[in-house]
Amino acid sequence: MNMIIKSVGLCCAFLPLSGIAADSDIETISTQSSWDFSVEVYGQLTNIDGSTQVGSGRVDALTTDLNLSSNDIFSKLKMAGMVHTEGLHRSGFGYSFDYAFMNLDSSPVNALLHQGVLEAKGFKRYEYDFGTLDYMAGIRWWDITLDAGNVEPGVDWIDYVVGVRYRKQLATDWTFETLVDVGAGSDTQFTGQINSGVRYAMTDWSELHVAYKAVWVDYDNGNNDILNDGIAYRYDTVTHGLIVGWNIKF
Repeated sequence: MNMIIKSVGLCCAFLPLSGIAADSDIETISTQSSWDFSVEVYGQLTNIDGSTQVGSGRVDALTTDLNLSSNDIFSKLKMAGMVHTEGLHRSGFGYSFDYAFMNLDSSPVNALLHQGVLEAKGFKRYEYDFGTLDYMAGIRWWDITLDAGNVEPGVDWIDYVVGVRYRKQLATDWTFETLVDVGAGSDTQFTGQINSGVRYAMTDWSELHVAYKAVWVDYDNGNNDILNDGIAYRYDTVTHGLIVGWNIKF
């Protein structure tokens, strides 16, 4: 009888501790699952079509067609990098950053030396019967350098964009995804993007991303006066091509 009483007492003594441990485990799991993060490294078969204009005053500006194929760019490529990262909170709010740049040889094709594009967006995700929609808003920062003789060729600017991203689970391992955004800036008449493709889950923590991406911009800084010492600059292009990426989730 004493043994039974001691056993019951021992169990009662450890019950609160087990409850605390369980609560602690639940709290840890809850904290760990508050955010989902991902980092994707990708490459693009980049093509650039359009034109640029740079010079001291609009009359003296040099207009150059930028019709660069993937072969043109790869033959002059010195360095490039493309990475996308984002986080999603369990509340549905999230963020994303995307940066893509390329540096070309000092004797480039069609005058292009450097193009860098950084995107920073916040979004709110909503789930529907037909899939999920992310309503997005943010900025797109452009950094462009051209080879234009004695004229200072570098310029950068910020555009403001809004957009939506649609996702639909096609099968256990396959997801369809399309992103569309549009915007403008103080010197940009229009900017926009289409990014559409599929994701294949290779493991629980990694996936293959294949898509087609196109980004438009029509920028003009408005320096039209021939007597103006400022640089007249226009960049009216579309950067597009197939992208292939490896996404890591944690």
